[in-house]
Amino acid sequence: MLLRRGCFSVKSAYDALLREIVPGPLLSPRKSKIFSSIWDSPAPSKVIAFSWQLLHDRVPTKDNLLLRGVIHDNSEGKCVWCDVSPESSRHLFLHCKVAHEVWYEIFKWLGVVIVMPSNFLHLFECFGEVASTKKLRKGFRLVWHSVLWAIWRARNNKVFNNMEMKPIDIIEEVKVTSWKWSLERLKISPCLFYEWVWEPGICINS
Repeated sequence: MLLRRGCFSVKSAYDALLREIVPGPLLSPRKSKIFSSIWDSPAPSKVIAFSWQLLHDRVPTKDNLLLRGVIHDNSEGKCVWCDVSPESSRHLFLHCKVAHEVWYEIFKWLGVVIVMPSNFLHLFECFGEVASTKKLRKGFRLVWHSVLWAIWRARNNKVFNNMEMKPIDIIEEVKVTSWKWSLERLKISPCLFYEWVWEPGICINS
């Protein structure tokens, strides 16, 4: 998007895109705040873009591929892990047994108690509400992005490479990835990986 003075603005491009995909009047003030907060994260931009698409249910899960006619057989639309429920974004990232185990262990690792919400918006809010400081909120939301990214990567490895990742493997990837992102993108004192694994909250607040 070019402004009148000829300078590109990411914010104006984002606002224009948002108007095209989701008309403003359809978003409540609460949802608008959440969608704006998605971009205020130290996660890599491609990961934030993926999370934003996920909140709009625009990622190519099997139910979306069925809806768009990319796949035609309902039997091909089952979850890659449980092979029982349709692979919707909500099922794949929140309620499948694999995703549920990943989130449970991540909650325990962060030292927070959260009842699994019914949708991504509530989960994003929860990650902000349980944080006691602004730095911790940014750190927890970085972890939120890394969990979604790791689950999607594991799903694609299963679909395209026939590589089976257990929940413990996904959890380990979340810890490694979020640690690397924290060193590169969070304004915190550098911490060793074992410190991050042992107590991420202390590392974030340092």
